Amino acid sequence: MNQEKSAITAARMINCVDDHHQRLFIDDLLAGLSEARRLQWMQLVCEMTYPDLVWKDLEAWLEKKFGRDPRKTPREVASLCRRRFRMNPKTLPFLVRIAQKVKLRVRARMRRHPELKKI
Repeated sequence: MNQEKSAITAARMINCVDDHHQRLFIDDLLAGLSEARRLQWMQLVCEMTYPDLVWKDLEAWLEKKFGRDPRKTPREVASLCRRRFRMNPKTLPFLVRIAQKVKLRVRARMRRHPELKKI
């Protein structure tokens, strides 16, 4: 309970300072996190920012794109996805990582089941 109150108080205090100091706070916070932890935070922020967007639907859409044209790059498909789902341009790095994972999954599926390539 005490940590919850501290977190709420910190959020309110950060909200009261100007944009420059908010940026400094976030830069310092992210500098102390590992790449994996930053990715987790980005995913959490995206899920909280776009609660209506069903992330499984997004991955299914990405799989369909890579299934139709496996030569497309993850960045290219992530950019299409961002525009298709009307997401903030700042989410593009997160979407690129998701697209990379989805493309690897699609490629592995095609290697395991070559008969699916013809469909």
